[in-house]
Amino acid sequence: MINLTTFHSCIAQSNARGYDLDNKQKEAVEYSGGSLWLIAGPGSGKSEVLVTRTLKLLCVDGVKPRSILLTTFTQKAARNLEDRLATYLVALQNADSSLRDVDLAEIRIGTLHSLCNDILQEYRYPKYQNVRLLDQVEQDLFVYRHASIADHQDLNFWTQFAHAVRDWRDKKYPPNKWKRAKAAVTLFNHIVEDYVDVQKMLLAGENWATLAGFYQQYTQALRDKYRCDFAHLQACFLEFLTSSASKRFLEGDGQNQLPLLHVLVDEYQDTNPIQEQIYLALANQTPHSITVVGDDDQALYRFRGGNVSCMVNFDKACLAAFGVSPKQIQLDKNYRSHSSIVNFFNDYITSFPEMKTSGVRAPGKNPVNAASSITGSYPAVSWITQKNAGNLPDAVASLIKNHLIGDGIISDFSQCVLLMRSAKDSKNNAGLYLAAFQKYNIPVYNPRSKSFMESEEVQCLLAALVQVIDRKHTFSYKYKDPTGKPFSWVATIDEWFKTLDIVRSKSNVVTQQLDDYLKRSNEELPKLCAFNNQSVFLNLNLLEIIYRILALEPFQTWQQEPVRNLRLSKVSRLFDGYHSFKLDGLRSNSDGTDLDPGFLHRFYSMFISYLIDAGIDDDEDEEVIVPQGYLPVMTIHQAKGLEFPFVLVGQLGKRGEVGAAQILERDLEPFRQDIYPRNTRTPELLAVEDDIRLLYVAYSRAQHGLILVGTQDHIKNHVAAPGRNYTNFRQNTLVI
Repeated sequence: MINLTTFHSCIAQSNARGYDLDNKQKEAVEYSGGSLWLIAGPGSGKSEVLVTRTLKLLCVDGVKPRSILLTTFTQKAARNLEDRLATYLVALQNADSSLRDVDLAEIRIGTLHSLCNDILQEYRYPKYQNVRLLDQVEQDLFVYRHASIADHQDLNFWTQFAHAVRDWRDKKYPPNKWKRAKAAVTLFNHIVEDYVDVQKMLLAGENWATLAGFYQQYTQALRDKYRCDFAHLQACFLEFLTSSASKRFLEGDGQNQLPLLHVLVDEYQDTNPIQEQIYLALANQTPHSITVVGDDDQALYRFRGGNVSCMVNFDKACLAAFGVSPKQIQLDKNYRSHSSIVNFFNDYITSFPEMKTSGVRAPGKNPVNAASSITGSYPAVSWITQKNAGNLPDAVASLIKNHLIGDGIISDFSQCVLLMRSAKDSKNNAGLYLAAFQKYNIPVYNPRSKSFMESEEVQCLLAALVQVIDRKHTFSYKYKDPTGKPFSWVATIDEWFKTLDIVRSKSNVVTQQLDDYLKRSNEELPKLCAFNNQSVFLNLNLLEIIYRILALEPFQTWQQEPVRNLRLSKVSRLFDGYHSFKLDGLRSNSDGTDLDPGFLHRFYSMFISYLIDAGIDDDEDEEVIVPQGYLPVMTIHQAKGLEFPFVLVGQLGKRGEVGAAQILERDLEPFRQDIYPRNTRTPELLAVEDDIRLLYVAYSRAQHGLILVGTQDHIKNHVAAPGRNYTNFRQNTLVI
């Protein structure tokens, strides 16, 4: 083992910042009294502290790697922690050869979901044996096919839960089956993640009892089909932890199995109630060595089930579960931003009355202190204003091209970023900005400019598939909705064919291979179906056809482009999910002349309508690497965890809307199995709080300059919030 002085010296010499930890960071690293509650403001080095604390346990305290569990929010963040641990460990091993035996591969590091899956399999928990873990697409398909709620068309029921139904336009009729299935997934996941007592729901009667019954039928179907979704993976893991089956995992066996001694949790502000219970169960042994790190002001993921109250009330949770309060340490020095930026976002987050309500922020929280080496008397916080919001994009493009680049303030477009609530290429979102950047010859990196289903590559791939199995999709025209008209997705498929025709007509796009394949398939498929005039399965499925098409141009070339490749690979995963239900095997019709109508009917009504009606979004790209020479246009969520020399924040005139997450947090409150009282607020207040936190995250990404973009009313009403002196704000910022 190594002594503490040498340990800190090695870390200081090998870390990216090149200097030692500050006093509060060291206190957090060295604390050994049990539960630790780290409140880490933006740019305060929370990852550095988490990594250094883990290494201190290994190299100073002699804790075995297998006795440590370290979890974070994304796979990318987990890999980042692993890389830092490995880098620093090399320096420590060079200082003390006795540390050469420390094997980082033995630490349990990952997202909570991945760790739950691995541990349940490692310990062969009986209720998680021979189970297929459903991804999001497979869960949607499973509910559509096996959950009775998907067939429930009671208008009164769906009206009560309308907030969970996406894009339900005509509320005189129940939502269609796919919208019901997707809404059911939202409701079922919240029942699990909010740690709800289903028996209480049954006793509540009326629609709550109906929902509880549907939930019970769904969970039974999961068991019958040996399936598990991600929400129930957590429920299964909690059940494991609270059973005798977990004793060897938690306490060890005194021989080969080491006990779990330390639990470290990153991004705790995005934890949900069932995850809270899991972490408390993991650390249930004295001295309850759990470290949670996060910032309630940067909680962004309520829409994914996160509940910031877990971070705000960690002291209450520890007191209820362990009988002792945690040690609270606030990492309050910001090493990222100019002092004016730090002062601005400090003022911003505390100026709203909503953020001063008990239970909204962690108790006793102090302002963040500027500690960056970035100095200077220039206006680090400025704002672009126009009377007409439509003139803002041109002003932004001019500023970037003629001032930031033209005056040599930055040397590359990638050194600044435009943050938006939505980066979609539409008039109400980033569309006008993208047009302005094109006008000023500013190259843009924006992988979210188009929705998944609107992208050229996805539409061409799906059109090619339909042309293989249904030629000009004549079969789809046979379907009629309840009014006798063709289903809306029939017209959508027509648009896919138009997109494919446009691509074929481009002189610089080679599609001869694809054209030949489609022609040959249309000639050969009827021959494959002609098998003794009877219905038989063909030795071919939709997933195989997708892979064959992807091997042809222009798809091969498109797969060399990162954004297109992400989308094409997602199409493959979507079809892999459909394939997992054994529904995509091609089958001939009864007279052996073509494909079975039942197969085509299921394909269109179950899967194609899912892609169109359920709303497929682009994947979150965890590996956000902005290429040099390009201006990134990103959502604020995408920018979480990143930093840029100059940050421009647009859409200040917009507000966050009340959604299913806020409404369900309130509505499920009577049924939750809380171990301490939470301060539940109205959905409207929760939406306001979420919106304030969203912009706080945006503002705190900036290093040298923060530039706010809006009309004077936008700035006054949204940035100069109640409690802030607007006159002083104007005097202390530069108006461009």
